[in-house]
Amino acid sequence: MEKYNVYTTQDFLDDLDFVQHAKYPDRLTSRQLTDWRASEPTNAAAYDEAMFYMRGMLGLQRLQPTDAFADALYEDINEDIQSRQRRRVQRLRFRWLSGVAAAAVLLLSGVFWYFTSMITIATGNGEMATILLPDSSTVQLNANSSIAYRRAWSWLGNREVYSTGEALFHVKHLNADTTRIKEGERFFAHSSDLVVEVLGTKFNIKNRDNSIAVSLIEGRIALRHKDRPNEMQILSPGQMIHYMDGTFQQPSQEPERVAQATSWAEKNLVAENLSVGELINEFRYIYGREIVIRDSSLLAKRIDGRISLKSQESVIYSLANILQADVQMEKDTVYLTPKNE
Repeated sequence: MEKYNVYTTQDFLDDLDFVQHAKYPDRLTSRQLTDWRASEPTNAAAYDEAMFYMRGMLGLQRLQPTDAFADALYEDINEDIQSRQRRRVQRLRFRWLSGVAAAAVLLLSGVFWYFTSMITIATGNGEMATILLPDSSTVQLNANSSIAYRRAWSWLGNREVYSTGEALFHVKHLNADTTRIKEGERFFAHSSDLVVEVLGTKFNIKNRDNSIAVSLIEGRIALRHKDRPNEMQILSPGQMIHYMDGTFQQPSQEPERVAQATSWAEKNLVAENLSVGELINEFRYIYGREIVIRDSSLLAKRIDGRISLKSQESVIYSLANILQADVQMEKDTVYLTPKNE
């Protein structure tokens, strides 16, 4: 019984033997605690306080609710359950609607992206590429050039492409009746602010140094500024036209120069009265390197013949042979020094 000598009120309430003693004071097991209390221990006040609490709790009587109280309590509980169910349904409906809205936004975003995004193919230094468009037209790209068209090509009314650099177009002819042209049968090639409209033909666009040269090999094309649709230039096969700063020059009938303009597609350069400066400029666009001639007066020298474009070395040494010059290469620059210097 010595443990009880240091008990506090809370310790007595937590002790199972004390609780049993309070509930059943007449049992034999309770006599020990009764005798211990009779010895007047120093913490008798804690014992008495704990016994007071226990008797108070043990003396409580169970309340018997009335029928009206029970009915009201049942209705309150039932209403609370129904309210919780309604809120749960609302949450589920909100989640479902949120999911539907998110899916709709995702779908619309995907549709918007599909109809507005572009497919772009570009070439680098010394590269060429041939692209098959969705309508089976083909575009051959020269080096450092690009072609772009809408991803949703098949869903849009017109066939439209956007080019930079130099490209040779072979457009598939869709029109069966030339007197009744449908919108979907037209083909539009954009280069800067120039628009070339065709039905089915073969032509070359060269956009270099803020000047565009268009050469027509087959068929018939109409050219215009993108913001001036009524001011059109019509080309016939074998004609070439130059466009600069929003202005057209007079078309020229030059079948030889038209053939020369498209020789790059076979990796050749057909030179007919071509200046050395023009050849160097072409080399720079194709291979991204500079050729510097120590004697600048040689830039005006005229060249006739065929020069291979299959590699930059073939161009460099062809030009060195024409000018009788020594070759020196430093990084991206080629220096040609005439041997008589």
